[in-house]
Amino acid sequence: MGRKFSSYIPAPGKRVYLAIGLLAFEIFIFTIFAENFLTIKNLSTVLINVSDLAIVSLGMTMLLIMGGIDISAGSALGVVGFMIAQLLFKEVHPIIIAFVAIAAGTLIGLINGLLITKFRIPDIIATLSTNSVFRALIFGLLGGKYLVGIPLKFKRLATGTLFGIPNTLIIIIVFFTVFWLVLTFTRYGRKVYAVGDNTEAAKALGININNIRLATYSIMGALIGFAALLYMGRVAVVEIGIGSDLAIRSIAVAVIGGTSVTGGRGSIIGTIAGALFMAFLKNGLVLLGMPSLAEPAVTGVLILLFVGIDVLADLKSTGKIKSRLLGRRLNIVDNKSKDIL
Repeated sequence: MGRKFSSYIPAPGKRVYLAIGLLAFEIFIFTIFAENFLTIKNLSTVLINVSDLAIVSLGMTMLLIMGGIDISAGSALGVVGFMIAQLLFKEVHPIIIAFVAIAAGTLIGLINGLLITKFRIPDIIATLSTNSVFRALIFGLLGGKYLVGIPLKFKRLATGTLFGIPNTLIIIIVFFTVFWLVLTFTRYGRKVYAVGDNTEAAKALGININNIRLATYSIMGALIGFAALLYMGRVAVVEIGIGSDLAIRSIAVAVIGGTSVTGGRGSIIGTIAGALFMAFLKNGLVLLGMPSLAEPAVTGVLILLFVGIDVLADLKSTGKIKSRLLGRRLNIVDNKSKDIL
């Protein structure tokens, strides 16, 4: 049977502490070299701008832990964003719009999940395909133009404050706390880790793999729907390139935070550090007057670096396992030799 179901309880690893250390180092560097970096106004701006990325990164973290991935996240956000804009133009009540946005996002996630579970299409191929479909849909709906003049019904949600605290900070704390509790203390959370760690072992434990995948992709879609509300409240513009870098940035957040791209490892605590790292990176580079291509270049290098660390760790772990197995076999052979003699 292998490992017991109760053993799939996540614990912070060295990668999480590395992410926190990198975040602290980044803040230290930008505080010294970037003027006005460590100010209340700038920090509030960072928290507002990172909100949609942070929310989507929660879903991406869960998918990567489970052994999945969603390349369509940005395009899905664009489709939901367009729907939100149309409903705002028609003066639909914000609560109804919020419900529709989250429902539409959930449906998109469910479609991805069905393609993967029912049609057995690999996660990356399925979501890459839906990404192309959604991106073409956005282009067709916009007709190559920008959608501007959108009513700012969600501006207070995305940029307002409560008792002087940015709403986005409260939202991020609530969402991250809930998902940390879910992944750490619920059976569903342990099943997500189990599926990502070893699919065959998870099946042997009686876990319905397809149901876990469908549920996790649907949750990812719901998070995209909510993130679209925050995005429209913050930007209030729909254009062809909306969300084009969201998938790669959310993957970077998860990977920097210690989530393994091979599944089975990761934590919400690390994702918090990763989200803040990416937010401060973009903000700090702008304050330093660096070109706009600097951030995606650094992001790409960081993903390669941390995936490389993952690969080396896996190889080291595999080597240790093989050494233990070889040692056991040698002991067995030695014992049998003694019996013969």
